[in-house]
Amino acid sequence: MGQCLVKTAHSCGTRNGLQVYEQEDGSLDGFCWSCNKYVANPLGVGKTIHDIPKHERLAKSAEEIQAELDEIGECGIVDLEDRRLRAAALDYYGIKVGYDRADGKTLKFLYFPYIAKARLQSYKVKLIEGKKFWSVGDQSKVDLFGWQQAKESGAKRLVITEGELDAVALKVIFDTYEKAEYRDFIPAVCSLPHGAGSAHKDIARLAPEITKFFKEVSFCFDDDEPGHQATEECLKIFPGATVVNLPCKDANECIIKGKGKAAFQAAKWRAEVKKNTRLVFGEDLHEEAREVAKRGELTWPWEKLNDITRGIRYGETIYIGAGVKMGKSELLNELGAHFIKNHGVKVFMAKPEEANKKTYKLLAGKIVGKVFHDPDRDFDFNAYDDAGAVLYGKLGMVNLYQHLGWESLKADIYAAAGWGAKVIFIDPITNLTNGMEAAAANIKLQEIAQELAAMALDLNVVVFIFVHLKAPENNISKDARLKSYKDGKYIGLGNCPHELGGDVSSNQFAGSRAMMRSCNYMLALKGNKDAILNDHIRNIRELELLEDREFGEVGNFPLYWNRNTTHFEELDQ
Repeated sequence: MGQCLVKTAHSCGTRNGLQVYEQEDGSLDGFCWSCNKYVANPLGVGKTIHDIPKHERLAKSAEEIQAELDEIGECGIVDLEDRRLRAAALDYYGIKVGYDRADGKTLKFLYFPYIAKARLQSYKVKLIEGKKFWSVGDQSKVDLFGWQQAKESGAKRLVITEGELDAVALKVIFDTYEKAEYRDFIPAVCSLPHGAGSAHKDIARLAPEITKFFKEVSFCFDDDEPGHQATEECLKIFPGATVVNLPCKDANECIIKGKGKAAFQAAKWRAEVKKNTRLVFGEDLHEEAREVAKRGELTWPWEKLNDITRGIRYGETIYIGAGVKMGKSELLNELGAHFIKNHGVKVFMAKPEEANKKTYKLLAGKIVGKVFHDPDRDFDFNAYDDAGAVLYGKLGMVNLYQHLGWESLKADIYAAAGWGAKVIFIDPITNLTNGMEAAAANIKLQEIAQELAAMALDLNVVVFIFVHLKAPENNISKDARLKSYKDGKYIGLGNCPHELGGDVSSNQFAGSRAMMRSCNYMLALKGNKDAILNDHIRNIRELELLEDREFGEVGNFPLYWNRNTTHFEELDQ
C-alpha cells in the first residue's frame, strides 16, 4: 500500500478505522484496521485522490509531491560559512538551500536529496536554526545519503557517517589532505538516512547493496552515546567493519575547530577493527543475572513440546530433520502461521524448493484452516482475504530467481532483520551446498551452522533450519514389511528407511557434527507413509527431541496431520 490519504468509516461500525491509500497507478484501495479487512475501491469505483478535498487529506498526491521535489531541485547552493563548507562540496552531493519567503535573503532551509531505485525519492529538509527535520516525499526506504555518488566513485572502501553534513565534511577532509598520487584511493563517503536511532535497521536493510559495491566498510558515527550504540549495533551486521575515532565529536566539528588533518590521519590510518570479545567478570554480571528465569518469548503450537522446551527464545537456532516427503514444509508452514497469527511477529522464509506463490497459499490456509492450493477443493475467497489481512506486513520471502548461495542468503537475513523479522526459516540448508563434493559440503555446512548461531544472537532472532537426513542402507521388501508390521512400526527389521517409520539419530543430519555443536535444539520429524497402511496411520507424525542444549530434555511428541484443516494436531502419547 502507498501513503494513507484519509481515515473514514467502514461497514464494521468503525468511525475512522478504514484507511484509504493511493497506489502507484493512481487507484485507491483501503484497509480497515478495526476489523482487519482489505477494502477495494473504498470511495467508489474510479475514484482518485482528486475526489478527496485537500483539507481532508492526510497526505499529498504523487503529483503534488513531485511538483515540490521539482521546485526544490531548481534551488541553488551557497557556501555555509558557519559550517566552513564550500558550495562546491555541497553541490557534489546535490544539496540545495532555501530562503525565508518573507525577505528572500535569509538562509532558512537545507535540502538533502535521497535516492531509491536510482530515482529521486525525497528531500530531507533541515531548518537552519535548530535541529528540526522533516521530509518532502517518501523517506522510508531510501538509500544512504550520497549513495549514487559512492557507487560512481569506483572506491573499494565506504565510510558511513551519522549525518549528511558530516559526510560532506569528511569528503572535504579526504580531498584536502590526501596526496595527489593516492587520490584514486580516496574512499566513498555516505551518511545514514535516519540518524543513529535507526542505524542498525537501515544498515541491515541496505547491507546487500553495500556488500555488492564495496569491499571495506567503516563507521564514523558521532562520539556520543547514541553514536556509540549505533556503532555497536551496526558491527553486528558488518562484524569485519572498521571504526573511525575522530579527534572531535563529528567530521564537521573537526573542520570548524581546525582539526581536519588529525581527522584525516584518524580516518585513513587509524580506523580500527573492534574486538567482538572481551573479558567479562562474574561480579559485573551478578545483578543482571539476579532474576527469575523466564519462558521463551515465543511458543510452539503444541502444548507438550512447549512445556518440555520452556518455549522458544530469541537468539536460538533450531534444526529439524526429516526423511523424503515426510511433511517438513507443512511443519514449517504450521510454525510460520502460528508465529504470525498468535504472536504477531514478522517471519522471513527462504524456501528455494517451493514456489513463493504456493508458500503464501499454504500459509494462508494454515491461518484460517482452509485449503487454497488444491484444485479439487472449493476456493473460499472470503477466508482467503481474511488470511491475507493477518499475513499483511508479516511475511517476507527470498526471491527465488536469484542464486541462493550462503553469502546472498546471509545478506537477505540481515535485510530481513532490518525489516523487523524475528523468525527466520531456511528449508533446506543443504540447498546451500548443491554441487559440492561431500567433504567440501560438510565443511561449508560447518561454517554456515557456526555463523547462523552467531547471527541469531547478534540479531536477536530465532532461526529454524530444516535438514535432509542421510538415508539408512536398507531395502525392505513389501512382503517383509507386511510380516513384521505391528502398531505402526516394523519390528525386527533393523534400521528401516525414514519414510517407513525408521528411527532418526542426530548423526543422520547432513552436516550433523557442526549442527550438534552449534544448535540449541535438534528435532526429527518421523512417520510411516507406507502405501500398505490405512490413511489415518499414514498421516500420523512424531516430533522427537534429539538434542537440547538448554535443559537436556528428550522426548517424543505425536502429531496428526488433519487433511481438512491442514493443521498438525497434538495427539496423546
